[in-house]
Amino acid sequence: MEIAFYIVLGLAALVALLSALAPTRVAYTEEISVDAPVEDVYDDIRLQEHLMRWSAWPKQTKSSCSVEGPDGEVGAKTLFFTKGKRVGHQEVVHLKENEEIVLTLVGPGPPHRPKLTFELCPEGDARTRVMAHFVNELPRPFNAIWKFAGLTKWTREMHRKDLAGLKAFSEPPHRDIDGTIVGRPPTGANPYEHGQQAA
Repeated sequence: MEIAFYIVLGLAALVALLSALAPTRVAYTEEISVDAPVEDVYDDIRLQEHLMRWSAWPKQTKSSCSVEGPDGEVGAKTLFFTKGKRVGHQEVVHLKENEEIVLTLVGPGPPHRPKLTFELCPEGDARTRVMAHFVNELPRPFNAIWKFAGLTKWTREMHRKDLAGLKAFSEPPHRDIDGTIVGRPPTGANPYEHGQQAA
């Protein structure tokens, strides 16, 4: 009994130490150049039915998704499902036409609300620089788990994959996350309406 007490006490002290060492704020920026007009890139990010065709997250997390609300507008949500159970959502919280899209994510795990801001900078008529600014605030002791479980590294790698997916989708011949040529999807054509889910 006494040994167990000291083990628990030691673990608590270790968690407290790791929490003190780990940052409570994670922030970084990834960027890529896309050979497509800024209007197309803007639509491919703000329209969730476009975004889910190039994003690495559904496939990597083995989840399906559906769009809720007016797609491409503030308040639109992409709902995530695992084995048919809703596990979270991504929401469009701010739009500045052809310049900025801000998304927040609500999901399982520790109490945190990551924010991802896509900043678009035209480089001529048919090229766009995309900067993805990620910020996440994590309360202690969850910051230690996030840091030492390697979640910052994993999340950043996922955002790099997402930017590569966006580039492949926005540039001709327009490939989805599986590398399939899909062509330029029409703006406003929503395959997820009426509750249909996409894997």
